[in-house]
Amino acid sequence: MTPDLNLPPITANSPRTGPSSPPAAASAVALELLRPIAAATLAPGESARAEVLDSKAQAGQFEILLRLARAGSPPADISVRSHQALEPGSTATVQSVSPTRLLAVLDAAAGQPAAQRPVTSLDPQLFPQGSVVQARIVDSQQLQNAGEQARFAILARILQGPASGTLLSLDSSRPAIPGSLLTAVVAADGALQVTTANEQIRQLDLLQGMRTSLQAQAPAEPMLRMLDKLAALPDLPPLLQASMRQVLAHVATPEHLSTTAGVAQAIRQSGLFLEASLEQLQQALRSPAGNGGPASQPGTEPAPAGQLPPLARLLPLLSSLATPPGTEPLPGADFKASLMTLLITLQQHLPPDASKALSLPPGPWQQALAVKPGLFPLPSRAVQALNDAPDLGSLLRLTAALLSRIQHHQFQSLGQTQTFTDGSSQTVWQLDLPLRDGQQFTQVQMRIQRDQASPDKRHAEQAPQWEIRLAFNLDRLGPLQAITRLYKGRVSSEFWAEQAATLQLVNNELGQLRDRLLTRGLEIGELSCHRGSPPEPRQTVQQRWIDEVT
Repeated sequence: MTPDLNLPPITANSPRTGPSSPPAAASAVALELLRPIAAATLAPGESARAEVLDSKAQAGQFEILLRLARAGSPPADISVRSHQALEPGSTATVQSVSPTRLLAVLDAAAGQPAAQRPVTSLDPQLFPQGSVVQARIVDSQQLQNAGEQARFAILARILQGPASGTLLSLDSSRPAIPGSLLTAVVAADGALQVTTANEQIRQLDLLQGMRTSLQAQAPAEPMLRMLDKLAALPDLPPLLQASMRQVLAHVATPEHLSTTAGVAQAIRQSGLFLEASLEQLQQALRSPAGNGGPASQPGTEPAPAGQLPPLARLLPLLSSLATPPGTEPLPGADFKASLMTLLITLQQHLPPDASKALSLPPGPWQQALAVKPGLFPLPSRAVQALNDAPDLGSLLRLTAALLSRIQHHQFQSLGQTQTFTDGSSQTVWQLDLPLRDGQQFTQVQMRIQRDQASPDKRHAEQAPQWEIRLAFNLDRLGPLQAITRLYKGRVSSEFWAEQAATLQLVNNELGQLRDRLLTRGLEIGELSCHRGSPPEPRQTVQQRWIDEVT
């Protein structure tokens, strides 16, 4: 979002939105001056009260005589042309848009108090910081100020809330189309941060993607259990068996996740970054070796047209997509890619009608669950009906549901990642790590948030603040969540458990955790345990993206 609309700071004399001044009956009219108005009479951008002295129809338009009244100056009569008739004796607030154009906001009736004029400030009680304002553009005129960047005077009518119908007088760096819808968020200084049309489309696409993928998703455990059983059958086609083994090869073990390199590799190959990695590979194939690509080296000669770049540039990208250690690396094979390969292979080995029933039966939570950014951890979904008789058709549906879950994590990550107008940013990565402990399958839900403050004059880049959330649901321990925050070498952790026994068990291990963190050279903040579930992730991203009705 970018701050395209400005409202002056609220002062004691600023007209404000509020129930005491409903301007719903006012209307705006564009006026063309018959002769240029002098800056001494009304400078560009300046407003004044006006009274209609006369209005005559002429050649399909109306010639109108206005009398301007300004404090400390004698009244001035000016002639204007309008496409709309104005009643003699009516009053209006006019604003100079250019030396030859005025914008008039008519009062509903003669004698209407000055409080009915367009407001230039939002009442913070009605529109607190972070609230959403939706308005309809009434008019937009360019302010002609020599030597300055183009500015536009915009009149918009608020559509919702207690100030519905209020006219806002706005100053913008970009023009607006009369009749178009304006969606903006109130900033701390009273400015409006506008969601552009492209951003609105992107947000709607994300919201629709979240809704569809959430309703279709299912966790990894039932799919992996069924896959493990079916992969051991001897009479399966070799290609299908290879696809099954490839998926199981991506399931991490506790030993694998006990090392830093193992965790990093599990995150990288979780499926969250498949599209980004393939885009990097595509750029490497298309771009010359010397244009600053991902693996370009100084002094490298550009690749001739029509030829692939040097193999040294491609190997690092291919290795980032490779399978876990101990298995044969396959280019492009991360967990999501392997699931997609399995899904396609299953469809090839099943009757055509099997592909028509890819979705699982609806879960009991689907009707009431709200779709929003920041949903963590994802809810579980009961699919026991498919576990009794494992078959390829059930495996097909569970594979599609697991792919939907990965896609929902990707939508969540995109929806919560944002750069703000002050230069600060929030980046979120949300994913699942499938885990196998002996013959048992489970998953670890992970959410990583990076908050980067805006740069200041003393430091070009501020130290980021990290927050990592882990969510488990183990048979003996029950639901358990861990939250760790790191800022400038100082770490703090909190644990949330729903079972009292699990809470006591974790509390007994806090001393050992403190010692291990100290050996890493970290400064220790607060380490705590809590009963129940933690509050939702802290976010600065706008929660109400866009009114779904519009």
